[in-house]
Amino acid sequence: MISKMANIRLTEIAKMVKKGVRAADIGTDHALLPILLIQDHTCCKVYACDIASGPLQAAKENIAKAGLSSRIETILSDGLQNVPEDADACIIAGMGGMNALDIMNHADGRIACMKQIIIEVNRDTYKVREWISEHQYTIEDEIYINDRRHDYTAISFIPKEHSPYSREELLLGPILIKKKDPSYLSYCLKQKKKIEKILADICRLKADQSSNDELQCNLKIYKEFLKNKKNV
Repeated sequence: MISKMANIRLTEIAKMVKKGVRAADIGTDHALLPILLIQDHTCCKVYACDIASGPLQAAKENIAKAGLSSRIETILSDGLQNVPEDADACIIAGMGGMNALDIMNHADGRIACMKQIIIEVNRDTYKVREWISEHQYTIEDEIYINDRRHDYTAISFIPKEHSPYSREELLLGPILIKKKDPSYLSYCLKQKKKIEKILADICRLKADQSSNDELQCNLKIYKEFLKNKKNV
């Protein structure tokens, strides 16, 4: 089965998708996620979308091999530009946070009508949460994923009004800080050590101090979070 080709990252993202939604997978690549969503009976219809024709052709072939051509439609699309109006959920995965934000900024009207939006990124998670907070949307779920020694964060949110998130919530995640996930604690410890090294290098090299305040603030947040979790 094609779904067996899905890695840990895609499997975990699929678990976040609400049952019964008509999802658009933006940047589908080989369409492994749409295939998984259909085979696991999460969705009855999925749009597999990509900006490049090469990956979309590979997606078509995988969909055909899985016998799901009638339930997964491939669409050449820049973000949500060509996604049919009946799509009520979207998944933007497998890219950096700034690329994901660019897609959302060009589809703000569509995002506001969705039942669920899932953003999975490998960097700039703070910026993604900041965008969600600025739009006063509600984060419903978050997961940290370590797959093949790479770090990813998946955020599920809805266009329901929410008060702005705090700096701590933007950095750590309003849902992740409540979870007891040892792997996420290890990730936070790694981030703390990374900031400490950057600050030490800035001091040693007498480099530009302009980013110090932000780094010191983030370091304090990580330290307090790890200290509190240790005492639980």
